[in-house]
Amino acid sequence: MTTSTPPQPQVTVIELTPEELSTKKIGSHNLQAGIEALHRDGLVVLKNAVDPEHLDKLNIRMVPEARELYARPSTHRNFGDNTGNIQQEPVLEDGYIFDDVLANPWATDVIQCMFGPNPTLRFYSANTAFKATGRQPPHIDIDFDFPKIPFGFCVNINLIDTSSENGATEVWLGSHLDTDKNVLDMSLPHVQIRADLQEARRRISPPIQPSLPKGSLIIRDFRLWHAGMPNKTDEPRVMLVSVQFPHWYRSSLKMKLPASVKDLINWGDIVPCADWMGKDYNYLKGAHDHDFALEV
Repeated sequence: MTTSTPPQPQVTVIELTPEELSTKKIGSHNLQAGIEALHRDGLVVLKNAVDPEHLDKLNIRMVPEARELYARPSTHRNFGDNTGNIQQEPVLEDGYIFDDVLANPWATDVIQCMFGPNPTLRFYSANTAFKATGRQPPHIDIDFDFPKIPFGFCVNINLIDTSSENGATEVWLGSHLDTDKNVLDMSLPHVQIRADLQEARRRISPPIQPSLPKGSLIIRDFRLWHAGMPNKTDEPRVMLVSVQFPHWYRSSLKMKLPASVKDLINWGDIVPCADWMGKDYNYLKGAHDHDFALEV
């Protein structure tokens, strides 16, 4: 008796049209495709939503800072030392914060169709993958009794082209649909998806590492299983992340941003929830304990 191999899942990749790029509004056909992908897969990619020159400028600055952080024993390692993955804060200075990175209008159009109007932006950070042999276990970034509807979307932006060679994130498409706190194995040092559920899901829809060009923007449901994978190259791979919540989501979480850019960012329909920091704030100190939980 032969066992059939499940078909390889495919990420939905949407390329914005010249008109969408000029108007900074996503059209109804691409909007429908994005919403369908988020409902079905828990993830969609907007291929050309970020200016590569903005990413180049950030990469030139952030890679040396990443090397400095990696050399510090105090820097937080995501899922242990062998993954080569560190938490790193983005450059919080005027000239390094861009609308299409932090308040991307096309991403907001899609997210608003899932959440309703005026989503709140409460988190802005990054993680960087250095050369490593270890990987993260499949996990979700939350471990509380979260609502059984879409309630948080991560917007991930890699600063360079990504592939399995430099540690493109592993994603388990469709895994968000039946996910709640009970999928987690809380007995392990690093909370992760239960091994039995991983195997069952793998038979239905195995995980993939999508290769994406620089300028791509990934919208990921907070409930989607994913994992950081080894970077096999000598060049660190920096990935920015911001998180949007619906306006009804009760949270006191705030991101830190420089006061100098407060009136320079075109937020569009996003409501920023931020502590506005002065020039003496050292963003490289960073932080990795963030409470995403829904407050009572």
